[in-house]
Amino acid sequence: MLIKNGRVHDGLGKVKHVDIRVKDGIIQEMEKGLSPKAKEEVFDAKGMEIFPGFIHTLSSWGVNGSWSEIRPSSQDNDEKSDPITPELDAFYAFNGRAITAQQLGAFGITSVGVEPSDNNLFGGQIAAFTVDGLNPYTMCLRRGIGMKASVRTDMKKVYGARQIAPQTRMWIFGTFEEQLRKASEYLEKEAASEKAKADSEKKSAEAKATDSKSEESKDAPPAPEFKRDAKLEAIGKVITGELPLFISCDSFLAIERVREITKKYPKIKLILVNGYGLTGNEQWIVRGKIPVVVKTGGDLMDEEPKGLDFNSIAKLNEKGALIALSGTMGFLASREDMLWNGAEMMRVMHDADKVLPMITSNPAKILGIDDITGSLEVGKRADIVIWSKNPLETWKAHIVRTYMGGETIYKEGDEMKCM
Repeated sequence: MLIKNGRVHDGLGKVKHVDIRVKDGIIQEMEKGLSPKAKEEVFDAKGMEIFPGFIHTLSSWGVNGSWSEIRPSSQDNDEKSDPITPELDAFYAFNGRAITAQQLGAFGITSVGVEPSDNNLFGGQIAAFTVDGLNPYTMCLRRGIGMKASVRTDMKKVYGARQIAPQTRMWIFGTFEEQLRKASEYLEKEAASEKAKADSEKKSAEAKATDSKSEESKDAPPAPEFKRDAKLEAIGKVITGELPLFISCDSFLAIERVREITKKYPKIKLILVNGYGLTGNEQWIVRGKIPVVVKTGGDLMDEEPKGLDFNSIAKLNEKGALIALSGTMGFLASREDMLWNGAEMMRVMHDADKVLPMITSNPAKILGIDDITGSLEVGKRADIVIWSKNPLETWKAHIVRTYMGGETIYKEGDEMKCM
């Protein structure tokens, strides 16, 4: 396929007047004046705007039960039996049929991050998927992206209704700190056990090498067996930095508490989710290269999202913080959230090519899929959306064609599906 004559926004802040050649689902060339090859489909995008597919950083898309196929409203990313479930994986919640918003490609979205809900202190691991298909194994772009945690008061509603912990912020932050401490101690014990085991094996090998028959070598006790703990092992990967910590906060105070508690563990890769209460003056976020995923509220009655200030987010972005815009995309959530958030940022920043990375390349970096998608570059997957106009500049823009991995998943005139 060859896309010619369009105005290409690469998702990294640059605009180029180049043609795009796609082969086997990958962008092969981006140059001016490319000539069609034999049997190559040519799309003339003259007067049109070409973008990378949008990426919905964190969502519950693909986990809510369809009304006809599986139990309604199952929300299979929302394990409410225990507020500490770090060993779980959102990958296993995903079902291409269990969606609450169809045809994301018709709204420019080609990839989503799927996360555990905010109802647990440690909810489990995040995975990224494409938006067209049924089989999670073929749709999955990456697993083990990061650990989802939450210190929001949602937990109090879920567990407090059953008269069990957590019912207070005391429990939430006290237990958050305690779990990190326990995981750190677990890693120390594991390392000591591995060392003891290695020392024991070394002594045994030395004894055999010297053909020693001493009572000491014969009766040397074996290294004590280390007792595995799946929960602490999972949180331990956060301590070592193997899994970034995506933590959902509902206020500035919650963010500050998380900051103080995690300071003790310098290898933790912190990612703040929501951005409620930020002022734009948090230099520690910029210096620490801490990404912020901005999410809007899914319920108009929620008070916390009122603490989201797009001016403050823009200030952080200008100072060099990595910002990603994300909507709700949960149960019955809208597909237009990301564009609405982009429009809010445009009201502040007035520069579409500065806002665009917040819904393309920045989410890809945060999810660790920027080697696959998120920008229009040679070697990247051909997730390409052709718009009539720039959707960040006018509501009159509409999608002409959406390609995901070089395949058309939506074209102008397709019948729109509803719930």
